[in-house]
Amino acid sequence: MRKVLGYFLAAAAFGGLLSAADRQSWNKIQYIGGTPPIKAGSYDWDTTVRIRSNPDSVELDVAPSTAFGHRQSVSLKASQIASIVSGAGAWKRVADIPGASLPPEPRGLFSLLNRRYMLISRLYTFLAILYQEDDGKPAAILLACDSASRTVVSLGHALEALTGKPLVYAK
Repeated sequence: MRKVLGYFLAAAAFGGLLSAADRQSWNKIQYIGGTPPIKAGSYDWDTTVRIRSNPDSVELDVAPSTAFGHRQSVSLKASQIASIVSGAGAWKRVADIPGASLPPEPRGLFSLLNRRYMLISRLYTFLAILYQEDDGKPAAILLACDSASRTVVSLGHALEALTGKPLVYAK
């Protein structure tokens, strides 16, 4: 009985890994900011990321910031993507790109807000997609995902497989 249960658990874990690798669309992601001129609501988690295999591309659909706005989208070719960064350092990597529009990070006031920011960074995981625009200028997109859902890991590995660039973790 224990042997059968062990095989069942191993098959379930392996099947979960395979289903994450085959996944082509992710939702419940928040668009934080970047160089594309997109206005998103600060509480909207309606961003969808799709990976297309023919042609190799990444599509990002962002929900509008107003009730009657239209969805805005960004389409990237796999060859345009320069690097993929996850972790708290992804925010800084996007902020270093000229022209990136990001909300201000919370600053510490007698370390009270700093503790709040540390709590927020544990609840959410950031993912930055750094790429080159068609005219050769550097550009970036910063996304936030729920840490408990492991969305960043599966999306990061799918982007790794698409582009051949490694997923870099930045503190």
